[in-house]
Amino acid sequence: MSKLEISTELLDALQRLSSLLESEDALEKSLSTVVDLSVVALPGCDSAAVTLRADGKDSTAAASDEYTLEIDKIQYDEGQGPCVSAITEEKVQQIVAISEETRWPEFCRRAAERGIGSTLSFPLKSNGTVGALNLYAKTERAFTDASLEVGHIFAKQATIALLNAHTYVAAHHVAEQLNEALKTRDMIGQAKGILMEREGISDEAAFDMLKTISQNSNVKLRDIARRLIDERAGSTK
Repeated sequence: MSKLEISTELLDALQRLSSLLESEDALEKSLSTVVDLSVVALPGCDSAAVTLRADGKDSTAAASDEYTLEIDKIQYDEGQGPCVSAITEEKVQQIVAISEETRWPEFCRRAAERGIGSTLSFPLKSNGTVGALNLYAKTERAFTDASLEVGHIFAKQATIALLNAHTYVAAHHVAEQLNEALKTRDMIGQAKGILMEREGISDEAAFDMLKTISQNSNVKLRDIARRLIDERAGSTK
């Protein structure tokens, strides 16, 4: 079965990648799936990787093998190469034949020594360009128009995985904030009850007292409340 036939069978599976993301660790699984399918299904591709850029630093999030990690690392070390340029310039970068490539001379020299003949790098855009899908071949002129077409689809799936990861993390953060707010509300309620009982005052007056203590001591209201609760617990032991 040819690679083109295999890629036709696998494109539907790629379309379902976005539904795989139900937790943070599923991002790595989704990107790994994109990488593995790239090697199996994309015409000319011998190995693949996904690079992510965070705080100006590039790192490999998924790779088909150790050899590919090494090729990626050359680009990070040199600060140049098709992957780096794909992210920075936000467009596809291709080395048709590494022996004829004049851009990125240090990367090309070192990659050629390790047997790379041609490359394709697709930018991944998720709230800005944050990474690249890198495809490597050991022969020159390995990538065809079909490689470009299918590569764009694979890059889109990797981007969907990243977008879903951002959504998951954001939702998780909001949930944590809500839980913290509920805990704070409960603590303030307990602290008000303590003051109402001790001072013989109303609910509103107790809350005003807590706010005054907080402002005068420059301590957060929840910390004042926690202190009162701890003091009450200590006195009842």
